[in-house]
Amino acid sequence: MKKLIFILILIFITPSFVQAKDTQEIQFIYINGSNNNDSKMKKWFFDGMHKMHPNMLNAFNSSEFINKNFLQNGKYSLAKYPEAFFWGDKSNKEIESLNSDLTFTKFFSPRLAQMVRSLLAHYLHDAIWVSHYRNMHPVVEDLHKQVMANYKKNKSVVLFGYSAGAFVTYEYMFNKLPDIDVVEYFKQVNQSEDFIEYVKVNKQNNTCIDALIDSGLAVYSAEGKLIPNMNTIELKEKYLTLDSYTCNSCIPDGALKGIINFASPLVLFYSDISNPDYSLTYYNKLLYKYLLENRMFWLTVNYADDPLGYPTTKNISYKDLKDKVDLEILPNEGFLYSKSDMKSRKTFLGAHTSYWDTSKKFSKAVVDAYREGFILYNDNDL
Repeated sequence: MKKLIFILILIFITPSFVQAKDTQEIQFIYINGSNNNDSKMKKWFFDGMHKMHPNMLNAFNSSEFINKNFLQNGKYSLAKYPEAFFWGDKSNKEIESLNSDLTFTKFFSPRLAQMVRSLLAHYLHDAIWVSHYRNMHPVVEDLHKQVMANYKKNKSVVLFGYSAGAFVTYEYMFNKLPDIDVVEYFKQVNQSEDFIEYVKVNKQNNTCIDALIDSGLAVYSAEGKLIPNMNTIELKEKYLTLDSYTCNSCIPDGALKGIINFASPLVLFYSDISNPDYSLTYYNKLLYKYLLENRMFWLTVNYADDPLGYPTTKNISYKDLKDKVDLEILPNEGFLYSKSDMKSRKTFLGAHTSYWDTSKKFSKAVVDAYREGFILYNDNDL
């Protein structure tokens, strides 16, 4: 009798055990914005994250649409606890110098002008600081280590970029997604026909910008242009090592599910997203193509009364984006979408920092944005 009971217990618990083992966790990682340099503001960010995450989990888990299309009916589950990626202390030396300069100016500036100057300096400093490649690169590398640590635990991630944190999520995708076909890349940079044939014969996997740089196949110029190595002999040697650099420098397929930027001033600092004359537009097109073909999403969700929240793009359909990018794209439930139609009901100046305190309302807006964007790109007419 005891054996029979034991066997029945095993029968009942085995299906749930298998289901739990087969479910892959998705980790939400929250990234801070500007003006988080001192302990007070660092605490404000972490407190806000811990306030928002339970509401975000509840909004995602209670949505039938999310469960069907994002979590794929139990294939994925959301990690219970949030992770933070904090880069606010990396500019401390520059902030100390800034504070010293502000202390000097208060002796001859009117009080109101000094208050406004100090407010703008602290809010904008880190946004400007991190937008420079020499400062952004180590930030992106540290974020990659955190993403890879989750990947090694069989977790994929969603990145939440608050304010200037949106710069970090964008640069991370731009430099780390393996969206570059090596044959097409060397055609784009006008390599010789002989070298292109060499590449075809010794085909390496698709790669990312950082792998091209880390392998010595290209460098970034001071103007932000990707310059190929033109030494053919050296190029052939380095090219054969590209796959190993791709493994170390690029995001593995499936490791990043998507990004959710909020309170985002991204387009104020990154005009290349919408400027067709910018030299790296080709790589932005590859980024869009990769997103759409790999079930990834790029959401921008801002409050309508947030003075620093800007839509990343005008919302367009898959067909319109394909025409704009002028590349062959095989849609696979990926999409880009901006939503900025909900008011925070805070003051004009307070809206930018209100997302944490109004996280229940904001979380619902994120879920709505996912649903609207998914439907826009994946309707039945495609």
